[in-house]
Amino acid sequence: MQKALITGGSSGIGLELAKIMAEKGHDIVLCSRDEKELKKVSAKLKKVYGVSAQFYACDLSKPGSAKKLYEAFKNENIEILVNNAGVGYVADFFDGDIERNIAMAQLNMVSVMELCHYFGKDFRKKNSGRILNTASIVAFLPGPAQPVYYATKAFVRSLSRTLSYNLRDTNVTVTALHPGVTKTHFFDEASAPKQSKGADPKSVAQLGYDAMMAGKIEVTHGLWNKFLTNIFVRFTPYRLHAPIVDNASDV
Repeated sequence: MQKALITGGSSGIGLELAKIMAEKGHDIVLCSRDEKELKKVSAKLKKVYGVSAQFYACDLSKPGSAKKLYEAFKNENIEILVNNAGVGYVADFFDGDIERNIAMAQLNMVSVMELCHYFGKDFRKKNSGRILNTASIVAFLPGPAQPVYYATKAFVRSLSRTLSYNLRDTNVTVTALHPGVTKTHFFDEASAPKQSKGADPKSVAQLGYDAMMAGKIEVTHGLWNKFLTNIFVRFTPYRLHAPIVDNASDV
């Protein structure tokens, strides 16, 4: 069974992906900033599912961290890469903390790009491998309240689709997963208003896993989100997107 490396694997969608993969028999490598939680989760995966579960604590918002992560596991026969780590930030672009936006861009875009490059190059050489990148429904829209976050997810979607095309003649697949509002710690970390509703991260993770294993290019969770990304975005004028998103508290 293929061995998977999952960033952002100690909570939320990443944790649920780890559980699903472990249940299927995949050996797991978890990565996040929270070493204490990583240790706890990896021990539970080993005990419950009987798989190998390694962990590596690092902050992928720091330049150079993605390369260190790759170097630590490049000889571990990783066959699945899940770029799930990400963070948001609710703030006016001009009044907000630019350093926080830069760190978010490093985590949400640059580290994703680097890990896709390093592991994807190995996958291409072996002619085998799967990459799942967690993007978002916001990848389809402008976000006045979170301008940089929305832009980072558009980057992830575009990169994923392009890499999927570039690898079309190989046995390597790249899938972009687009969740909507999901019950995770995301809103706390983004300095955003708490959400009283949202999707179960397990159902989002299951959709992402199934799509990845099927080799789909991208997949969106939830009927409303599919309408939003396939109908609303296509058939409403672009000039209306920003004000509509700005007035919608649940996007």
